Amino acid sequence: MDKKGIAEVKKCFKKEDCRIDRMVSCFVNEEGEVISRFSDSFYALEDKELFKYCELFKQSLSGKLGRNLYTLAFPLEEEKEGGKQQELYQLLQSELKEEALYDAFFEKIRKDYPIPGKHLLLLAHGVYDVPKKTTDGLVLEDASENVYSFLLFALCPVSLLKEGLCFDQQSDSFISRSEDFVVQKPEISFLYPAFHDRNSDIHELLYRCKKREDSLDAVPDVRLLQEELAELQNKENEEEREQSLPKNQVKALLEKAGATEEQLLNFSSLYEEELGEKNESLFLENLADSTLRLDSDNVHLRIKNEVSAILESRIIDGKEYLLLPISDNLECNGISIRRRLAEKEEQ
Repeated sequence: MDKKGIAEVKKCFKKEDCRIDRMVSCFVNEEGEVISRFSDSFYALEDKELFKYCELFKQSLSGKLGRNLYTLAFPLEEEKEGGKQQELYQLLQSELKEEALYDAFFEKIRKDYPIPGKHLLLLAHGVYDVPKKTTDGLVLEDASENVYSFLLFALCPVSLLKEGLCFDQQSDSFISRSEDFVVQKPEISFLYPAFHDRNSDIHELLYRCKKREDSLDAVPDVRLLQEELAELQNKENEEEREQSLPKNQVKALLEKAGATEEQLLNFSSLYEEELGEKNESLFLENLADSTLRLDSDNVHLRIKNEVSAILESRIIDGKEYLLLPISDNLECNGISIRRRLAEKEEQ
């Protein structure tokens, strides 16, 4: 999906004209046990509740493509009987009116994606009459080209409000509150089917994850930091002088590269611990690195900064992968294997 497609679908969640017609939910505790279930027509809700859900639906599609929004294509085997795409398609066709189908979906989510703490599993069905557009981009609201039926899923953490005295309108007094829970912004969500060229694409969905630091999406941010440091080093070489960076400048570079508030606080703490409260500067040559390094228990990858842009992170079938295009000069332990790969492709 592209930005225009996402923006058009988000218009379906306007408070005054929400296109959601049915919603089911499952409230799960810390042990993964179901506390309560809810299933009803969306328009049976009170206005205040309806508006809150509309906000959650919008947040489920918020973010940037390639950063925390990803278009995922289903492998062919998932479109067969019992596959994930087939299960979602059956849910879509049922319009969430078949309890056995959405109960099986929630059960699968609970087993396959164990998440700490209380959380709300929210699944909604909606219908959008796609208005016709003229060649000059004019939208004709009264002329519908096709109908886009969709499912929107959101996994939202549920947290306990701070204990204390709260004003209760019914009793017109302040009373003690200790068991009030509030639904937070979605951690994980998806839209099915994808909305491509203002039409349904049942072979793809739009997936969203909230925590950037838990995703391979952080790779471009590390690369950005390396590029900023390399640029400063080039300037240092041109001026033929040794350059140092004070704490506030290093912190600014980290923030620009996408560091979270928690990571910035950790940086400040480590800086003071190692260098004391004098806020001594760091030499640039000790910060800049000519290579981008990725390490895990089993993999050690080194890529030159000037070509690191070829590295791509992508989610395939729910799993994160690092993709590295194969060049013409690929060797394994000194043995050229590029020719063998080419021969296999020809066969």
